Formats: sequence, structure tokens, C-alpha cells
Amino acid sequence: MSSQASSPASPASITEEISTRTMSDVVKDFNTEELIDYLGRKDLKLKESHFKILRKEEITGRSFLKLTEEKLERYGMKGGPATVLVEFIESLGQKLRNYSSLKTLDDLKEMLRRNKVNGEDITNIKQFTPVYEEISDEDKAFDHCMEDIILKLSNVETMTDANEATRCEFISAILHASIAIAKKLTSQDIFIVLQKDISGEDATGRVDYAIKSLEELLCITEGKPRNIKIGYAQNLAQLESAFQTNKKKRTADQAFKEDYFDYLYGIVTTGTEWHFIIYTPDGIYCTSGSEYQINLTKSAIKENPELLRSNVKRVIGIIVGLLKDRVSVDSSPASKRARIKKIIKK
Repeated sequence: MSSQASSPASPASITEEISTRTMSDVVKDFNTEELIDYLGRKDLKLKESHFKILRKEEITGRSFLKLTEEKLERYGMKGGPATVLVEFIESLGQKLRNYSSLKTLDDLKEMLRRNKVNGEDITNIKQFTPVYEEISDEDKAFDHCMEDIILKLSNVETMTDANEATRCEFISAILHASIAIAKKLTSQDIFIVLQKDISGEDATGRVDYAIKSLEELLCITEGKPRNIKIGYAQNLAQLESAFQTNKKKRTADQAFKEDYFDYLYGIVTTGTEWHFIIYTPDGIYCTSGSEYQINLTKSAIKENPELLRSNVKRVIGIIVGLLKDRVSVDSSPASKRARIKKIIKK
């Protein structure tokens, strides 16, 4: 998004700060097990014997960045893998890609490939039916949301070709109402963070809306002025980084077991059109085959206010259902896997 977060820095300096972040900045904060997990996912042809050396020498991210071939060989590593690791360390100085730089259909195809999608369009992503929570017509948060939407619609000149900032006025109203209802239903602390910095192993930047419970990220929302497909590319990169962030916050015993499993929800929306995504390390699911629309026009207020109300309630019901599911599921990998299987079979 182009809107500025509450910060004394100027928009230009914010962009510069994010775009100069490198993978070295991420790796330096890894503990030994996080480092080994990261290296194990790279195509470096390393063996368990090489990881044993890193464990024995208690190599963390900071010390890893200062390794040389001589040091590694002194620790007992042969010349071949030592050279591979040092060359890999040198490559970590490359700048991380900013989410906002993902803006072509080729970027979307790459993100779909990375997430095991057999095809080059969002319609090739496996579908799921979102968890839905029935919202009462008398719910105060829902009523407040409708009043806010109607007030905003009456004040904007037009929603035709409305820019991102205008559309986010309506997105924000819906997200806040959804979180308020989800908090009431679950008695869990759920928060929204605007323009949150999230850095992963391949990309970095500010996400439009991050929804979290305590320290765990639950859902990442990307608001777009019109291009949903590019929104998917950016949201998938954001969800990948958020998944890595959640994993780092688990203890070593929890996060680095072979059966580790977690999932997050993503939302891509123009304010009018709403798409929902499930991100898991085994693959992704979405609602690209279903229409979740809200007619955000002045005529909707006059001609069919009940349809407007019904469509807003439907979208809020889905968001509440997703949040309720995510904060209520047991934290064990087995429970989360079982939950995903149940959701995608609906």
C-alpha cells in the first residue's frame, strides 16, 4: 500500500529502509536450530554430518555469516561443503525483494509454482469452502460497520476507479467489525496491525493488515485497487514470510520437528471483491471459484440496501469464521493437519 504508517520517517525513507534489507539481516537473528532448518531447505547438498558440526560448534546466524573455509575445515568439514557454505554466505548479501515489486503475471506464476500449484492462474489453485459464522442482525459491531460504510459511501465522490486509499476505508471497516465479533465469540485477544513489517527468507515489506493473536500471526490481508491476480502474488509471498515468522517464535522443540505443521489465512480484496486463501507448507487453497462481492456504490444504498447489508454480513461471517477457527484449533501439528483436511473437504 502507498498509505504511510504512523512513523516520523518520510515515505521515501521508509521505502529505502525496506528495499535495502538483505537475507543476511534475517539470518543473523537465527539460533543454531533455525539456521540448520533454513540451510536444510536450500539446495546445498548438505548432509546430517555437516549439520552436526554446526551444532557441535554452536554456530548461530551471526557466527555463520563470519565463517570462512579455513574455519569450517578446522571444525572438521571437508573442502567441498565448506566452499559451498562460504559461497552461500556471500550470496546472502543480495537484497530481499519487496512485496510491492511483485506486480506481473510472471510473478504470480512463480508464486503458484513455489506453492505446488499445477497451473499458471489463480483458478488452478485448489478450492475450499470458507468456515462461516452466522452474524446476528442485531450485532452492535455489524450495525456500526454498516453505518460506517453507508456514511463513507455518501461522502465519497465515486467508487468507479477509486484509488487504494479510498477502498481501504471500506476494507478497514469490515476487518475491524470482524475482529470485534470474533473476539466476543472466542474470548481471545485478537488484534489488527496496519502496515506491519514482515520479513521472510525471500521477500520483505509492509503488509496492509496483519491480524494476530498474542504473538502469532493469523491472517494477512492485501488491499488492491483493482488487480486481484497481482494481489494473490503479493499475498502468497506475505503469507510465506508470516509462516516463517510464526515458526521462529516457536521453541526449537516445537518448530523443528519433522511433523511441524501450521497454517494461516490470507485475504485479497478490492473492497468490492473478496478472495480468501489458506496457506500451508504442503500447499495452498483459495476461493477464486466463488464470488464474494459487495456492491460499494451510492446506488446500492438507495436501490437495494438489504442486499448491501446481506453481502457485507456474508463477508464478515466468513472472516469471523476463519479467525474463530484459527484461534480455537489446538496448537499440535496433528490437530492442525486434521483441521485443514476437514475444511477443504467441505
